[in-house]
Amino acid sequence: MATSAAQDRLLDRLLELSPQEFEVLCKAVLDRSLRTTSLAVTPASQDGGIDIEGRLDYDWFAADFGVQVKRYGRGNVVGNDRVHRLAGALTENDYSLGTFVTTSSYSGPARKTAEELPIQLVSGADLTESMLRTGIGVTQTDGSYDLDPDFWRNLSESDEQIPASEVPLGNNLDRVRDALRAIRATDGTVESIRRWTAEFTDYDLSDRHARINANSAVVLGLARKEPSTAGDDRQRWGLTPTGADYLNATPESSEAQTILQRKIRSVGLVERVRSAVAGAGELTKAEIDDLITEETADLSESSVRRRSSAIRTWLAVLPEIEVEGPRTSKTYVYVGDSSEEI
Repeated sequence: MATSAAQDRLLDRLLELSPQEFEVLCKAVLDRSLRTTSLAVTPASQDGGIDIEGRLDYDWFAADFGVQVKRYGRGNVVGNDRVHRLAGALTENDYSLGTFVTTSSYSGPARKTAEELPIQLVSGADLTESMLRTGIGVTQTDGSYDLDPDFWRNLSESDEQIPASEVPLGNNLDRVRDALRAIRATDGTVESIRRWTAEFTDYDLSDRHARINANSAVVLGLARKEPSTAGDDRQRWGLTPTGADYLNATPESSEAQTILQRKIRSVGLVERVRSAVAGAGELTKAEIDDLITEETADLSESSVRRRSSAIRTWLAVLPEIEVEGPRTSKTYVYVGDSSEEI
C-alpha cells in the first residue's frame, strides 16, 4: 500500500478496536515517540478523564503528562468543550502537560484553545502518520506498507482463561506484585523489570524469574503482554486496568486483598482445584499434585511440582481455604463458601 492508502487502512483498523485496545495502541505509539521514565494506561475506575499517564525525561526538562484518547468516526469533529474538559482533568490531577488523541479531527475553536494551553492535539491523520513513521502496526517493503498481523493479534483483547498447559509458576505473590510495580514504572521489558527490582527491592531476579512473575501477573489478569514497539522482538508487559487498581490499593488492605482473591478465583485451573477441595472437604498436597497432573498435558513430574506450588500458594490466599499440617504434608481444608463476588 502507498502511504495515503496505508493511513486509510490503519484508520479503519483503529476504528475496529475496543476502547481498551485503543488506549494500549496509543500507549505503544507514545512509548516509541517519547523519552519517558514511566508510562501506563490508567485504571478505568480512577482515570478522572485521563486514559494514559507518564513522565517525560529529557536532559534539561522533565514533566508529568496526561493523555485522553477517543475513538470517533471520521465525521465526528472534537469540539472546544472537550479540550476544556481535558484542561480541567490535567489541573485536577496535577499534570503539567496534556495530549488529546482521536481518530477523527478537531474544530477551529478547539485548536485555538489548545494553542493557549499546554495541550497537544493529535488527529487520526497525525496518529496514523506517526505509526507509519515509527513502524508501529505496519511492515514496510520497498516503500510499500502492509499491516503487521503479529502486532494486531497481540493487541487484541482475550477473555479466555489461561490454558491448563500454561499453569503459572509464580509462587511468591509479593514478588508478582513487585513485577507489576516494575512494569508500571518502566517500559515493561525483562531487562527493565530486572533493573527496577535490583534498585527498589532487596533481591535480584534472573531473566527467567522476571518472566515467571510477569507471566503470573498475566494469568491473574493484572498484566497483559503488549506488542513490541522497538522493532527488536523483545517481550513487553503492561498493566491491565485491574492491575492498576490493585497497585493503587495499599498492600495488605482489604481492597487489595479483594482484587487479588477475585482474580485468583478467575483462573480456570485454580477454580477447578478449589472446587475439588470444596467437594472433598479437604485435599492433601499430594492429591492436589495428582489433580494438576490430570488437568494438564505434557508436564514433567518436576514441572508439576513447581507449578503445583504456585497453585497451592494462590489457594491459600482465599478465605474459604485453610492450610493445616507441617510443610512437607500440608492439607488444604475447605472451611466455608466465600467465593461470591465481594
